[in-house]
Amino acid sequence: MKKQLRIVVAAAALTVGGMAWAQETPPTSDKPTVGQKIENAADKTGDALKSAADKTKDALGLKSDPSATQSKHAEAIHDVMAQVAEAAVTKDGLDDVAERLVDGDRNRLGQQQDALKNTDTLNGRIAQIQKDWKAKYGHEFDIKAEDKVYDQSFAMITEGEEGGARTAGAQISGDADHAAGNTAASGNVSGSSGAGVSGSANVDTNSGTAKVDVNNNTGVDKPHVNTDGQTAADTNRNDPGRNIATVHIAAGHGLPALDVPMIHEAGGWKIDLPDSVDGNKFRDNLQTALTKVGDMKDQWPADESDAYRAVTHRVLAAMFDKTADASPSASNGQ
Repeated sequence: MKKQLRIVVAAAALTVGGMAWAQETPPTSDKPTVGQKIENAADKTGDALKSAADKTKDALGLKSDPSATQSKHAEAIHDVMAQVAEAAVTKDGLDDVAERLVDGDRNRLGQQQDALKNTDTLNGRIAQIQKDWKAKYGHEFDIKAEDKVYDQSFAMITEGEEGGARTAGAQISGDADHAAGNTAASGNVSGSSGAGVSGSANVDTNSGTAKVDVNNNTGVDKPHVNTDGQTAADTNRNDPGRNIATVHIAAGHGLPALDVPMIHEAGGWKIDLPDSVDGNKFRDNLQTALTKVGDMKDQWPADESDAYRAVTHRVLAAMFDKTADASPSASNGQ
């Protein structure tokens, strides 16, 4: 009886030991479990769906960046808008703002070279804005996400091609082509080709961020005067096929709506100002605009992106000689 009991106990011990060994020893089979098979199948399905979606977007010419939903060259146009705002809020950056203008405007403003030099008063305003901006938002005035800042709620872009010389009665006045004896204008049409980034701006190829360096500009064009005493505009201004665009900025930030005509020149997209804006008016309007920006620091939006929009709106309005604030009913409260 005792012998049988010892045999039973020994067998039980072997069984328990075998179970423990089985728990501690990993399976030697390389075959995936049912759960692993399901997980692998799900991964493959997800990859296939993503690949199919990417191929569909490529086939349709769609892009994932925000600017792709606006117009073909929205990213490059947004860069120019950011460069203008940043240069305006940079010490001695007035002539760098002028670098973002079409050739005819640069020539015209260039006749008053002294007007394109920041005054001590203007630089003082800029220094105070920079100081207050950093105190409120924690860093320098630097627009890094142009497509997010200049979204469609703020700026709508339409693109097209110059179809030939337009009359002075066209929708938006452009540069005068005195050699041809007519006035060109940019209109609101769709479809375009070609792209670029303006003048002396540096673009960070890693982040796509527009950089402004007032010490790295080519200067405003040396003015040339026609026999009638007027400044010669870009000789290619009215060439058919030239890429044009209009940026429609919605009313807001205490300012009325604004249409900003642009044209693609050899150096990239440039802003087309009215011929009535000369160097002195250009400087004085920007100084008035930046004074207003500084005086309203207590009303700057809590959202920094909207603050960038407000400054850009006011700077562009000043460049187009639209310095009067909108009535409360005309503003959308942006």
